Parts: sequence; structure tokens; C-alpha cells
Amino acid sequence: MSGVRSVPTDYGRSRVTARTRWRAGRRGRRDAAARIGIEHYTQQVRLGLVLALEELSARFHTEHAALVDRICAEAGRIVTEYDQQHEPVPAALARFGGWVSRWRTEVTACQQRGRALAACADQELAHYEAAYARKEDRLRVPFEERAEATPPGARPSDLVLDATWTGEPDWRLDTPPVPRALQLLERQRRQDHGPAGSIAGRAEWGTR
Repeated sequence: MSGVRSVPTDYGRSRVTARTRWRAGRRGRRDAAARIGIEHYTQQVRLGLVLALEELSARFHTEHAALVDRICAEAGRIVTEYDQQHEPVPAALARFGGWVSRWRTEVTACQQRGRALAACADQELAHYEAAYARKEDRLRVPFEERAEATPPGARPSDLVLDATWTGEPDWRLDTPPVPRALQLLERQRRQDHGPAGSIAGRAEWGTR
């Protein structure tokens, strides 16, 4: 009964499959009959979710390492040209912006996958708890024992998901010189959106 069981292969879809629901229900009935507290299974599900998210993140960064390297290399070139050589390189900025957009799209998809994993963990635990409660009622376990169960709302997603999975898709874009290149990219985009922006941009370059 100890240890962390592996995450079901159907995790990450919109909802868990009948097989996972059946397994969670069977475990809930068995634990209730054995007077094993709900918190034990809750911890297993939570730790399994942590491992799944860590594996998802590691695999994602491995698969997209080349894209990150290109972004960092191009950022270095852009910052050197603009801040040291004082020469605009719009083509490099456009290329850099395309890679950043692609990276953010990939990160968003990964974040969605992570949230889907958490949703499936929540669903599995809910099926377990429902089966546990039904078995408890049939066994007529005293209320005092039932009060020791995990409080409602303590879902695996509440305990595990953080800004990494729910925030902006800016993973690894805070590594120098990428932030500075992003500032230059945003400034170039503002300049391209009208005469006022272009005049302001030319005036700024003239002061260097």
C-alpha cells in the first residue's frame, strides 16, 4: 500500500476513462472496509501528479532545447547590434519574434497538458472518495472517524499547480540577454504601428 503508483495512461484527456474510475472506486471501497483514511490515497494521487508534471516538463524542455538555443543566440546578436553597435537589425528581430511566438505556443500547449493531468487526478480522487463514502455508510462508521477524512476542496490540482502551469507562457525567456531582446522587439513593433511610433523610434536612436 506504500509508495507512489504510476499515473494512469489516460491522464491528460478531458476526463479519466472507465478503467481508472473503476480502479479508484475499488480502492475506495477496499480502504473504507479496512478503515484506512482517505488521506493515504490522496497523497498517492498528489505525488503521482507531481511526478507526471515533472516528467512532462523535462520531456518538453528536452524536445525543444534547440529552439531555446536559437532564441538565446539570436537575442545575443540583437542586443549586441542594438546596444553596442547601435545598428538596427529588423530582419533578425523578425526572426527572433517568430521563434519566440513559436516557443510560447508550444509552452501554452504543454501547460494545457499539465492542467489536464491535474484535472484527471482530481476526477480520480473524486471517484475514490465517492466510493469510500458509500462503503462507509453501509458499514455505519461513526461520524467521528469520518471527520478525519480530507476536507472538501483539497484537490491535487489545488496543491500542485502553480504559476508554471497557470501563468504566462514565458518559460526560460528570463535568461539574459533574452529580456532585453524582447524589449527591443516590442519597441520595434510599436514603431511599426504608426507614424507617431516611428518618429519616436527615430528620435530615440538619434540620441545614442
